[in-house]
Amino acid sequence: MQKLRAVLAASTAGSAAIAGMVANAPTAAAATSTSLCGSTYGYVGKHAMTKVSGKEGPRTGGYVYVYYSAKTKKNCAISKPVPELRGKAWGLGVGLHSPTYKDGESDGYARGQVYTRWAGPVYVKSPHACINVVGDMNIGAPGHVRAHYEVSKNGVHCG
Repeated sequence: MQKLRAVLAASTAGSAAIAGMVANAPTAAAATSTSLCGSTYGYVGKHAMTKVSGKEGPRTGGYVYVYYSAKTKKNCAISKPVPELRGKAWGLGVGLHSPTYKDGESDGYARGQVYTRWAGPVYVKSPHACINVVGDMNIGAPGHVRAHYEVSKNGVHCG
């Protein structure tokens, strides 16, 4: 995950292109996040952040929601905790990367970015190619992490 974070952080500069997505009907949880990406973005899918360490909290701590806009030709992602962990989660992070175009964005990984409600939105263009999606979060308190959650999906939402 650290290596992927470094790739995402290093790839935020530069330009990219599209990853065409077929938008599905939004779910109630996903629909609330679209305004964070913009009004032209439609829900594409979500990826569960599952527990990788710690004994407290549920198996799934949150989701990375992915959206696509035909108007901007970009994908967008936001990470959010599950309702049960709202107010308990911290250190939320999210990233999108196009391996084909070596472009991407991340949020929540820089010094001083200790998000508790959501991370993102982050955007990437990746024409006719797949994207990589990452996200993570903690529960507990800084210095006293009770559980850590992660997701890393490569080659998804191909357009």
